Amino acid sequence: MLNNTRIAAIVVAGGMGIRMNSSVPKQFMELGGRPVLQWSLECFNCLDLVDEIILVLPADRIAEGRALLSGFVAKVPFNIVAGGERRQDSVMQGLCAVTPPAGWVMVHDAARPGMTSELARAALLKAEQFGNAVCAVPSQDTLVKANAGKIVGSLDRREIFRLQTPQIFRCDELLAALKYANSNKLDITDESSIMARLGYEIFLAEGSEQNNKITGPQDFEILGALLARQHAQVKK
Repeated sequence: MLNNTRIAAIVVAGGMGIRMNSSVPKQFMELGGRPVLQWSLECFNCLDLVDEIILVLPADRIAEGRALLSGFVAKVPFNIVAGGERRQDSVMQGLCAVTPPAGWVMVHDAARPGMTSELARAALLKAEQFGNAVCAVPSQDTLVKANAGKIVGSLDRREIFRLQTPQIFRCDELLAALKYANSNKLDITDESSIMARLGYEIFLAEGSEQNNKITGPQDFEILGALLARQHAQVKK
């Protein structure tokens, strides 16, 4: 617990990963000897501040997911729930499954298996200090605006960040925001966008290039190599 407040980790694995060109959802594919989604579960399982873990899977793949996770031994209450049609619907289902009393919730994409417990802990501490926290990495590239294939302006990369997960908010505040989005027929790409729209200041926490999202086969290969290298260094 963080200041006697419950902390839930919601791992969202409801997508189908069409860009992987595979009949198997990317979160079920093997990476470094375990399913992609298990990496995120293990990350939060090792974080002593987390009080429960909720995994959101496609409704028709729950049995398959349970079978794949036979080697995962949760140290805290662990629940699997069915997701919805959109990501925000899946997050809503996860939030509704959080054990009361509601406290902090960490929403994380299963397609980001490179998150570490150390970064997650640092993000939680930032959320406690500022009211929320979203993991992000600064842009390392020169950025420009373009129109019709031509550069029409430049952007200051010092002000540009790529948002990642986990995104950490008060459970009741995020639930209210998602209900607002649904009642107003808003499609959102992540939790911070709807929270910002409702007037919340959003605070950034340190992310990692290793925490990049798997979207295609090339991402899978790159992250697999990074994780293998990391584990080799740990064993030395």
